[in-house]
Amino acid sequence: MQLIEELKQIVGEEWVISSDEKRLYGFDGLSAVKGEPELVILPGSEDEVVKVIRLLISRRKKVIVRGSGTSLSGATVPLNGDEVVVGLSRINKVYSIEGLEIEVGPGIVNAMVTKNAPPHLFYAPDPASYQVSSIGGNISHDSGGIHVVKYGPTYNSVIRLKVILPNGEVEEFKPSPFLNPSSIFIGAEGTLGAILRARLRLFVRPKERKTVIASFNSLRDAANAIVEIFRSGVIPSALEMMDRYSIIAIEKSRYKAGLPESEALLLIELDGSQVAEEESRVKYVISNNRGEIINTKDESKYWNARKGAFPAMGTISPAYITLDCNVLRSNLAETLEKIREISKKYNVYIANVFHAGDGNLHPLISYNPEDFDSFYRAVKASDEIEKLVLNNGGVPSGEHGIGIEKVKYLEVYYDEISLDVMKRLKMTFDPEGLFNPCKMFGNCKVSSRELKVLWEWD
Repeated sequence: MQLIEELKQIVGEEWVISSDEKRLYGFDGLSAVKGEPELVILPGSEDEVVKVIRLLISRRKKVIVRGSGTSLSGATVPLNGDEVVVGLSRINKVYSIEGLEIEVGPGIVNAMVTKNAPPHLFYAPDPASYQVSSIGGNISHDSGGIHVVKYGPTYNSVIRLKVILPNGEVEEFKPSPFLNPSSIFIGAEGTLGAILRARLRLFVRPKERKTVIASFNSLRDAANAIVEIFRSGVIPSALEMMDRYSIIAIEKSRYKAGLPESEALLLIELDGSQVAEEESRVKYVISNNRGEIINTKDESKYWNARKGAFPAMGTISPAYITLDCNVLRSNLAETLEKIREISKKYNVYIANVFHAGDGNLHPLISYNPEDFDSFYRAVKASDEIEKLVLNNGGVPSGEHGIGIEKVKYLEVYYDEISLDVMKRLKMTFDPEGLFNPCKMFGNCKVSSRELKVLWEWD
């Protein structure tokens, strides 16, 4: 095949995958739906990426740009079988560090940004997958993480982007006093172009940092404490919650940390110059809501347990669906209690572990991939949770993106005019629909019963 030979001339023979190994690039963190790309290309430099994508565009090939493959919304799954996956994991250089800015390739792992920064600086967005997820993927999904409540999601840390557009042109989008044009690509999930380079904002490490850990025997008490912490004037650098079912999973896994058997566990991180005063306020709120302070000399084991909650679900079931809907903090108590009811209604195990500070829920809904009825019940439970959140002023996705998982939720949340603007924007950048087809708007033929269940309401 002439195309394969031309691609090999650009990147080298070993970096063009046309054998059965390409199936490994047919799925991502959303394991429920799998496909198979026509080809997989793994360029080793920015110049090679540009040459590869321009060649594919000239042949009218559909392109899926992929980082580490950790997307939880299926944003990198090839659904039609004629897509070419261009993996950017090798484009992981640090190009420059100047003041509070660092410029990196899209394939660099999130954790490596801070490791390459000066010791007094750090990169704030830190999704749970920060040790493996790539910056390009984080930008494409506007990922958040544990510290989003104080430092904001990825959007707040992107200064400028270098992008190759679907017409093959390379553009560098720099901010002006009135507009940051890079923002149009943040959260676009690779549908408008491929990120070649990103200039990111670094933050100065706080002088002091303290974690307060509290357990509660009531979901409502824990949720009320979250609201009152903010009302007390404290803005934590992180505020995470694990419920009883996530604690059970963690304690059965290698992340076991001796967590207390309670209905809810809060991890509250404070940083800055007024930590002692804020700690006093937080502890008062906890006591006032019937919480119990956990004193420990090893806070890290609790944070490791929180970060290990997702993989720990493997002790409960072989697969799960992860939502990331956002709810107002004032609605947390009611929402969490109703999720418990939904769990019983559909007979599915649902563990809640999430960014409580900004109301970014992460219900982990278990199912058996070998049992279609189990998957069906998990999806119906997720539908009901999303409806609950949307009906109470929430949003369908806080950081995982729309991908193929939340197509129907997007159509419920946005009105017809807003959706039309998005589709026109897509058509302006990519009139032939070559970049990441079928994502976000679901404008392609349903190829599996799993996808049909995901895309259709009852």
